[in-house]
Amino acid sequence: MCFGIFLILLKCALNINLLSNLLSNLYFWKNNIFMYFFLHEPKSNKDTPIFLIQYLKDEKKNFKYPTGQKINPNDWDFSNRLPQSKRGAAGVKARYLKSILDQYSELLEVTIRDCVKKNSPVTRVYLKSIFDGHFKHQKSKKIVLGVVDAVQDFIDTKNKSGGQSESWNQKYSNLKKKLQYFEDHKRSESKANEKLSFDDISQDWIDEYCGFLRNIKRKPFSPHNDNTLHRNINFLFTFLYWAHGKHHNKDLSKIKNTVKKYQPDDVHLTNQEVVILEKIQLPRESLERVRDLFLIGVYSGQRFSDYSVFEKADLKGEMIIKKAEKTENESFIPLHAKLKKLLDKYNWKLPKISSQKFNEHIQEICEIAEINENIKETIYRGSNKEIIYRPKYEMISSHTARRTFITLSAERGMPDHIIMKITGIKDPKTLIKYKKTSQRSVSESMNKYWG
Repeated sequence: MCFGIFLILLKCALNINLLSNLLSNLYFWKNNIFMYFFLHEPKSNKDTPIFLIQYLKDEKKNFKYPTGQKINPNDWDFSNRLPQSKRGAAGVKARYLKSILDQYSELLEVTIRDCVKKNSPVTRVYLKSIFDGHFKHQKSKKIVLGVVDAVQDFIDTKNKSGGQSESWNQKYSNLKKKLQYFEDHKRSESKANEKLSFDDISQDWIDEYCGFLRNIKRKPFSPHNDNTLHRNINFLFTFLYWAHGKHHNKDLSKIKNTVKKYQPDDVHLTNQEVVILEKIQLPRESLERVRDLFLIGVYSGQRFSDYSVFEKADLKGEMIIKKAEKTENESFIPLHAKLKKLLDKYNWKLPKISSQKFNEHIQEICEIAEINENIKETIYRGSNKEIIYRPKYEMISSHTARRTFITLSAERGMPDHIIMKITGIKDPKTLIKYKKTSQRSVSESMNKYWG
């Protein structure tokens, strides 16, 4: 009996809630309440303030409120009245800015709905009091987290969506460790016990941090060359853009990544070396699985993050259609005989392995296969240039498979636009960086044309 009464009361409560929402939606429509964001100076060449605008029919006036955020009009989507969607560090900044603006629009909607439920008038004075109370209180909060702890907050927050990959987590866990090592280094120098704070970060700090990473020898890290360093400083900036407004209010436009990239002496496998890998008998099944995964990369031209997770759902007819995890670019990969044979071998359920373990194993496999030609490598660390010689197998990684596909396809005469369609590469300049012509190919070509 009591349970039946409870169900009746619950149904009534739900109906009341639905009716309340319906009435508030009707109120929005009937009273022409429209909210949007606008730029203070939409034709400016510089960053301009963003305002929230809400028309209130009862007062026949606009409620106008400053968001405290600025944006360059070139980065503004005037049709949607929001920051433009972008990729990379600029995309992180745009998404962060949109999340701030969402807080304003959500507070406005909640406040107006609350007024409707209470049958109270929606006035500019009332809205201003609510917004001031909420956002000025937020702005008065003190930053309590140091940089290292804020990186952990960044990792934890991003992982709440469940969409971050293992490699993404590894990148930012490493960033946290490096910043912690740098903090320890600064403490030992000054004999102070202060944590690294956002106030410390400046262009001079970035330069000093770069110098530290060029010489770091604390396991598991080794001294960074300028390509590795450039990439790591970009990770730092991605974090700093995310933390802006939440953990700091620094003007990041005054801080730059000054590390210049250089063209690395990357390697690819020759056709003969690929054949050796296809035929070699390996001492352990675990190595055979890694070899097969690597060959799937060679046959498909994809990145490890994509070729290691092929599944039957990606197959459309005789074509694998895959969106790259890194760029979202779509690849169209023909299911040719060699690729199909390996995928069928595992029933399209490929072995799972971390990229770090994969690289260790593929180097071991190539050493067994005697892919040990001495390779000259030029490394730049700031103004220092170092030339070293290493056996080729030490330079093989999961990404060598993609480079091998592109190079061998080009050497066999496959047109660039077909290679780009298969690999998902959009920019011809990017394709050129992947093409690595072997000395043997150069010799054979010279003999063909000059005898």
